[in-house]
Amino acid sequence: MHVVMLSDLENRGGAAVAASRLATGLVKGGHRVTRIVHFESPGSHPWATRRLVVSGTRGRLLRLLPPRARARVGSVFLEYRLRAILDEVDPDVVNVHNLHGAGPVGWNLGLVTICAAKAPTVWTMHDMWSFTGRCAYNWDCDLFRSGCDHTCPTHFEYPSLPPDEIAPAWRRRRAVISGSDDLIAVGPSRWLHQEAARGLWPPDRVRWIPYGLPLDRFRPVAPGTARAALGLATTRPVLLVCAADWTERRKGGRGLREALEQLPPGSVCLLTLGAGGIGIDRQEVHDLGYVEDERMTALAYSAADLFVHPAQVDNLPNVVLESIACGTPVVGLPIGGVPDMVLPGITGWMARGRDSRDLADAVRMALADRERWPELRRSCRAWAERHYGDDLQAERYVSLFKELLGTDGGGT
Repeated sequence: MHVVMLSDLENRGGAAVAASRLATGLVKGGHRVTRIVHFESPGSHPWATRRLVVSGTRGRLLRLLPPRARARVGSVFLEYRLRAILDEVDPDVVNVHNLHGAGPVGWNLGLVTICAAKAPTVWTMHDMWSFTGRCAYNWDCDLFRSGCDHTCPTHFEYPSLPPDEIAPAWRRRRAVISGSDDLIAVGPSRWLHQEAARGLWPPDRVRWIPYGLPLDRFRPVAPGTARAALGLATTRPVLLVCAADWTERRKGGRGLREALEQLPPGSVCLLTLGAGGIGIDRQEVHDLGYVEDERMTALAYSAADLFVHPAQVDNLPNVVLESIACGTPVVGLPIGGVPDMVLPGITGWMARGRDSRDLADAVRMALADRERWPELRRSCRAWAERHYGDDLQAERYVSLFKELLGTDGGGT
C-alpha cells in the first residue's frame, strides 16, 4: 500500500527518528512511503520526500509579518498546499507524527483534518500534544482532562503558547478528534495510550504499538572492542547517559548530578552523549558530545556496563530501546513508558521513585549486581529481538492500516 507520513522534521530528533524507522520498516515490507515534512534532512532515504512550505512570493511576504500573524496566514497557504500534494500522491492511508516543531511557520491542527478527509489517518503520538492545550508533557497537571486554559503552569515552555490562546487550542483539538471517526491514535507506550484515553481520545480509537529499531545496526559489540574504538581506557564501571540537550528540564540532568554526588568520589566512569554538558566533577567523565552517527552511538552503548536514564517525563525513549538492543542493561525511573522496557531481572533496574535519592539507590543496586551483568546483557538483546524489531513494528502498523481500510491493503 501507499503510506503518506506527515511530520514536522524528517530525521532529526527522537520523534522524527522513530518515524523514520517506521518508514524504513514499511519500505522493507514492500510498501511505498511518501514523507511530507517541513524540515528536510540531507542524504538519501528509502522513501520519497515532499516539503510542505510556503515558498516564492508568498513566502517572502510572510516573512515580513509579525510571528503570530505569519503563522496564521501561513496556515491557510499550507492547508491549500497539503490538499494539492495529497491529491497528487493519492495515499491509501496517512500516518501523522509530530506537528508542533513547525508551528511557528504555520503547521496546525487543520492539517490533520485535511488528512483524515483524504484517507484513513493514524496519528502516532510521540508525546501528549495531540490532547492537551499546548504541552508535550503535563508533568503533574491534569487540566487536559477537563479543559486546558490560561492557568497552564508551563505555558512558557516548549511548545509555548500565550495563556489566552491555550483554552481555544484545547477546544480545537477536541473538535478535530471528535470530527472524524477515521482518525485513530497510536501510543507507543502503555502510559501514553492510557493518558490519551483519559484525555480527548475515545478509548476505542487509541491503539498501542511500541517503537521498533534496526537490530542489525543496534547490536552488541564486545565491551573491550567498543571501548578501544572510542579511546576509552578505565578500570571503573562505565555508566552511559544520553540526551539531545542536557539543559532541557525534562531530561533530568539536575537529578542525575545529585544522584552521582551520592556515590563515592571516583567510583564510576561516566560516558556522556548530548549537548549542554552535565557538570559532574566527582567522577571520571568522558564526554562524546552530540553524536548523530548510529554506529558511534551503538559503540557507546556497548562500551558501557550500565545505561542510566534520568528523564523526569518521557514517552518510550529511543535511547533506552537502543541500549537494550546493544545488550546494555538500564537503570531507569518509573515514569512514562520506561517501565515498558526496563524490567527487573531481564533488562535492568527500576528506581522506586523519580527523585535523585531513588535514582542513586537504583544505581548502587545495579553496581552491586555486577556478577549478573553478563546474564543481563544476553537477556537484554533477546528481549529486543522479541519485541522491538523495526519489521515487527511495521507489521503491526500494516495490520492497523488494513483494518481501517477494510481490505487486504489497497494498491501498491
